[in-house]
Amino acid sequence: MNLTWTKLEPIPDPIHGLPCARSSHGLSVVNNGRCLILYGGEHVARTPIESASSCWALDVDTNVWRLINATTNSPPIRIAHAQAVHNDQNVYVFGGRAGITMEEKAMNDLWKLDASGEPGTEKWTQIFPQTDIIPEARSFHRMLCIGDSLFVFGGCGQVSGRLNDLYRFDLNAMTWHLLGNAALRGRGGPNLLSLGSGNNLAVVAGFAGEETCDGQAFDISKSMWNKEMLSTGLQGMRPRSVSVAASFPNTGIALIFGGEVDPSDRGHEGAGGFENDIVILDEKTGALKETILSANSGNWPGPRGWSAGDAHEDSNGGSQLFLFGGLSGDDENPTRLNDLWRLEIAC
Repeated sequence: MNLTWTKLEPIPDPIHGLPCARSSHGLSVVNNGRCLILYGGEHVARTPIESASSCWALDVDTNVWRLINATTNSPPIRIAHAQAVHNDQNVYVFGGRAGITMEEKAMNDLWKLDASGEPGTEKWTQIFPQTDIIPEARSFHRMLCIGDSLFVFGGCGQVSGRLNDLYRFDLNAMTWHLLGNAALRGRGGPNLLSLGSGNNLAVVAGFAGEETCDGQAFDISKSMWNKEMLSTGLQGMRPRSVSVAASFPNTGIALIFGGEVDPSDRGHEGAGGFENDIVILDEKTGALKETILSANSGNWPGPRGWSAGDAHEDSNGGSQLFLFGGLSGDDENPTRLNDLWRLEIAC
């Protein structure tokens, strides 16, 4: 397997410049890999970026950033939300918070950014569920889109603390469905992966009062947690949370990049110990295959947590991961980033 990182140097928006450095944000790939959507996060610890500079689009072909001025009916500002893409053109955003603690100003609203049209025509729409079942307001959770369903796992609940619940949102019926709780401790900053070409979900690692390296799989067709899958397959993985994770069915792997491996006593106001390794998992089983340490060169992203990324696989078998920003440094000098990287994966 050949992994090649490239640091991208996008051209600024001619009026608004570049996106500010941020952490606890979201990044999505849309339009067949031709556009990146960056949304939300914090430039100053625990302070959401204002709406006027929160949402950006990168044209991958021209390598130019563009501020999305969809301020009318846009979501309330937030950090630590989850976002996922449906049908390669709609970016869904769920939850997050605008306060300092997990109990303060947490959200459980759902929004859609329609990115299907020409640049500059993006439009936000709030989605109102047609059901009384709605997940608890939360932050630092994860969300995936598989088919016409959004799956939301865990995070830091406004009332219940760290969560281990799984919900599905039916994008056709506009209804939430509780799928049960994992046999894992509740956690924030977990990884949520698609395995077996979308037949299974996998929860891996996260912060449960300490960094973890356990996991559990969920069988989508049977709508039940699998107690055996991943019960031993992750042995040897370094515990971590707030990483970037993605699946690549074309290459038969899933990966986890970096994350926090040693939490800071100061929370977001500081910076704990971070990694920039790549954990390779089997895309069918979720089992650990290997851990690839960073290269001793400048062609590799630095250690970080609270970053964001998304994957793209094209019809020719190409596999890419895009990565933006995050938190690095240490307690004395916590540093938020605005660098953009592309990882190309070849077998």
